[in-house]
Amino acid sequence: MSIKTFVTRALVPALLIGAASAPSAHAASPNARDCVFDRYAPISVVPYSADENLSYGSYSFVRGAQLFVPAREGLTKEWLEASVQQALAQANQANAATKTPAGSDLACQSPQVKNVQVTVTSAGNGFWVALIARDERTADTLLKWARGVVAQHKPVTQAAR
Repeated sequence: MSIKTFVTRALVPALLIGAASAPSAHAASPNARDCVFDRYAPISVVPYSADENLSYGSYSFVRGAQLFVPAREGLTKEWLEASVQQALAQANQANAATKTPAGSDLACQSPQVKNVQVTVTSAGNGFWVALIARDERTADTLLKWARGVVAQHKPVTQAAR
């Protein structure tokens, strides 16, 4: 048996079978066991404000938080939005079942609020992830949680010499 025949009959099919059985880098849906804000670490946070028209004018109210997530190869706004929505929903379910936070990592913990609307907007070199609440009290909770997540991911700077 020649080398060429051996490669085409035995080695190539074995490599194809091995490649097909290897786990893929991305599943069909976001993996909720990974902390979404550990995988896609936000670098800044700003309040999310919404304008409301009342009888005597228009007023701006804080309705949540916006986190800036830097762009990465292969990351899309749709994937990021689905990942954040799934992570918040599953963290809320886990917290409701156990009545305790999911872990010591703030990014893995849910802000423990219900009915959070998640929208993601492309922003050139990254994405703005808006976490929008229905009322100001819930919005303040989201904003405090988001600030903690960003502070947790800030690189530790060396002391001035």
